[in-house]
Amino acid sequence: MKKIIFTLLSLICLSNISFAYTADPNVLNSINDNQIVDYNPTTKIWSRNLGLKDYVFTKHISVGTGSFSEYFYKDKQYDTNSTYEFLYYGKLIGYNGHLLKFFDLTFNGEKFEAKELTKEQVQVLFPDIKIILVSEFKDNEITIESPIFRKRAYMILNDTDQDFYKYQFEYYMSNDRVFKGIFETSFPRVFVYSHFKSRNEMFPILKINIKPVIKEKEDIQVEDSEEITEPEAN
Repeated sequence: MKKIIFTLLSLICLSNISFAYTADPNVLNSINDNQIVDYNPTTKIWSRNLGLKDYVFTKHISVGTGSFSEYFYKDKQYDTNSTYEFLYYGKLIGYNGHLLKFFDLTFNGEKFEAKELTKEQVQVLFPDIKIILVSEFKDNEITIESPIFRKRAYMILNDTDQDFYKYQFEYYMSNDRVFKGIFETSFPRVFVYSHFKSRNEMFPILKINIKPVIKEKEDIQVEDSEEITEPEAN
């Protein structure tokens, strides 16, 4: 019976296809398969321009499970450990949908290096989303207060060493096919993020209880000091 109820509630959500959040337009301007991206080693700026003395990479998506990104330069392959990338004011930002993490990607001449983005930096990219850190879960469970009858978007952001390979929400079909940890709701319910509905200790679930409230205690705030700033030229 519970499964039927959850399925019906999910269908109600899908009937309203509007998103409860907006993302920075740059986030949606992804580097697609077979597209070219340019890195200037002097200025350390990424772009879609083709500089004569720059590294010019061609992106390919790996064959098999995971759909990881691979970048090729002069027939040599470089791994980014990300599943989605976009340019953000001269930076190349990668997202790993299996880790639920964002990274600032750079190239040192031999390999890609990744610096994990903070919660505040990710919040700048998704100003309307309420971010839930994995470290905030207690015994893999958390309760979130959400305004009733108002659609609100949430994102699970991983700040731990835990891996969420092939995880997905149970009885909920997300509108977002890229950022796996995003979900939306406008009524109380329980979200379970699991590895094919497994209850094996090797694949611990994340359980999110949505508690209805008349008015939120606080709004999402973006710290200007944590913005991902454009790199300075040397």
